[in-house]
Amino acid sequence: MKTPPSDPPMFHYNDLAIELHPEVYDPAEDSFLLLENITFDSKDSILDLGTGCGLLALACAYQGAQVVCTDINPFAVQLTRHNIERNRHLLKGHIEIRQGNLFSVLKNNERFTVILFNPPYLPTKKIEKIGGWFDIATEGGPTGLKLAKRFLQGLHKHLQPKGCAYFIFSSLSNRSTLEHYLKNERLSAEIIASHRYDGENLDVYRVTPTG
Repeated sequence: MKTPPSDPPMFHYNDLAIELHPEVYDPAEDSFLLLENITFDSKDSILDLGTGCGLLALACAYQGAQVVCTDINPFAVQLTRHNIERNRHLLKGHIEIRQGNLFSVLKNNERFTVILFNPPYLPTKKIEKIGGWFDIATEGGPTGLKLAKRFLQGLHKHLQPKGCAYFIFSSLSNRSTLEHYLKNERLSAEIIASHRYDGENLDVYRVTPTG
């Protein structure tokens, strides 16, 4: 007699039911710190980079925003599609999911009022990698800022002039290197929230263009 398949792991955020997948980064302290400190309204167009299970994108569309979310992980794209369908009756806004690496799936003229990113930020050596999609979701290169740098470099092209971007920074990375990247990209940044988890500080940065 065959054992019936077990239900996929899930959790609830407000009214949203979010399914999880072993090949996709589970929302953790960093995800909720970012989500609970962003400011937007129903008129905003939002880009959620590295969406994972789609939690941030769904929470924004739940409030009426128009959202494009991306992820390089095919399992994350499929999972987010499932979560959009599962919660579609609750969404006041619209979500579009695209598979690709950061800004690569956007058109040249696509600009957003809000851009969100919870980047892989763990400083990682090659010998520490375990392989697979988990590495891509967590590995930030030797400085922890490999993906954050590319994120900052793409903001001027895809952020509206009066828009803003939010991202997570970990104290395990080098803050002076981050500040150098921000200066090079002519971006103004402020820390709007900070919390300590398991020996590291996690900061939410709000970033705006300066020119």
